Amino acid sequence: MFGAQTPSVDEQRQTFMEGLMTVRSTVIAPLFDTADGMKADLAARGWSETVAEHLAATWLASMLAKVGEAA
Repeated sequence: MFGAQTPSVDEQRQTFMEGLMTVRSTVIAPLFDTADGMKADLAARGWSETVAEHLAATWLASMLAKVGEAA
């Protein structure tokens, strides 16, 4: 009756999922896109596919760890 009503579990779940999708599209997806571009650039410059994949994956893991630390 008084004050703000507590959102239902379904409303909380929906809000949480929307937040996760926002993080995915604005933070996580660009990191994967950049890693793919890095791999392609290294391969185009003559690096072996294996080394290019390793370097891009190492960079991506580092960036994802930094995102996790910031959360």
